[in-house]
Amino acid sequence: MSTDTTLKIWTPSDVVSIPHDVESPDEIVKFGSQTLTQRDMRSITAAFQSQSYEMVSTFVWTKAAITLKRQVATLGMDFVGEMLGRPDLTDDSDPAASVGDHEAIALAEDLGMITSTQALRLKQALDLVTHFATLDQEQGNEESMTRLEAVSLLRTCITSILGKPRFEVAVQFADFRRRLGESTLTQDDSDVTAIKTSPYFFIRTTLSVLLSMVKTSKGATFEHAIGNTRVLVPLLWDVIRQPEKWQIGQVYAEVTASGNRMASVAIKRALMEVRGFDFVPESLRSSTFTEASAKVLSSHFASNNFYNERQPMEALANLGTSIPMPAFAKCVEAALAVYLGNRWGHTWDAQPAATALLGSLQPTKWEYYLNECLPRDRTVLDKLSEDQKPLQRWVALVTEYLKSEPEPRDLEIKKLLQLSRGKVSPSRLKQIQTIASRIRSRLGE
Repeated sequence: MSTDTTLKIWTPSDVVSIPHDVESPDEIVKFGSQTLTQRDMRSITAAFQSQSYEMVSTFVWTKAAITLKRQVATLGMDFVGEMLGRPDLTDDSDPAASVGDHEAIALAEDLGMITSTQALRLKQALDLVTHFATLDQEQGNEESMTRLEAVSLLRTCITSILGKPRFEVAVQFADFRRRLGESTLTQDDSDVTAIKTSPYFFIRTTLSVLLSMVKTSKGATFEHAIGNTRVLVPLLWDVIRQPEKWQIGQVYAEVTASGNRMASVAIKRALMEVRGFDFVPESLRSSTFTEASAKVLSSHFASNNFYNERQPMEALANLGTSIPMPAFAKCVEAALAVYLGNRWGHTWDAQPAATALLGSLQPTKWEYYLNECLPRDRTVLDKLSEDQKPLQRWVALVTEYLKSEPEPRDLEIKKLLQLSRGKVSPSRLKQIQTIASRIRSRLGE
């Protein structure tokens, strides 16, 4: 390939830094001038002066979330749906209405648009805003957001999102995606070697890009996409985890069912080369499970989650105890999110459905989750890294479902389980947090 078409791995180079000695809101807000209007900045400063911390935090968070979703949407909503496991998303979907705040943060981190530290802080900011937004009148009179919390949220939103005129990583990624659709790689290309030796999130994203193109693109772009899929799937097969293998099998089932013969033939040949047909689902019911899981997670991270989680969790549990493997990771993530809860507790009414789903998992399925899914389960790892109540619920879960078996391959996860069994002291809880944080930090590798 010529130099001007060489694929390049994108990196988060556009990091906004606010000096530590800048502590006043009227100074911090100036770093957001790239996206905030003068009226916005005056309103934020005035709200801090009047001590309206909850109101200004909600305003700042809303501006940040909408900005982030717009940037994510520039990558193509069909691709966003592929990355999030949301088959309901199409290019006609409105990102502000159809993508949850937590989903936008997760995808931005996956693509390197924000760092893992920024993602963690943004989730904490989302939890804070959501908590105060859902207090009833009596609770609101007794509890209020502090100035320190509001200033921290403002700093987080500006350094992560609002301080950037545009996300350079999004631009780099869009260029990478375009190049994948403009030329067909060969096994000897230096680009193939670069992809294969890249961090795992890059490999995972490359596959998602190609699979999204295979399902939605037309003309020359489609032909290059199926050609590149045919080349890369066999070369990456030994590197990728089982959830990604199920993703490939799911796409093969979808294009075959839709009559997309060219795509079906290309993926079939790739799967035959690696003997990968064990990862092709027998039916497309996994899409139903995936969509149901997305609704659970959406309600979990949204306002009034203690009221709204029960119905989608029950809907997911009632789909059946035999979870299709392409949807397995997302289903267990959703059930664990409900079971573990957040820093303020968990939804009592949703627990029967969550425990029914978790209790239906056989030891082999738990082993699969621990080996293939937990190392990338951002939702669970974040809860174990930061919040005491979910951490205590995790210990209860291990006691109930993971008393002895299985023993995961990953030494860190194995130690995490060992520390979570039996009588757990405060010092041991701290150790569990530390290990979960280390596992969480590997997501970008």
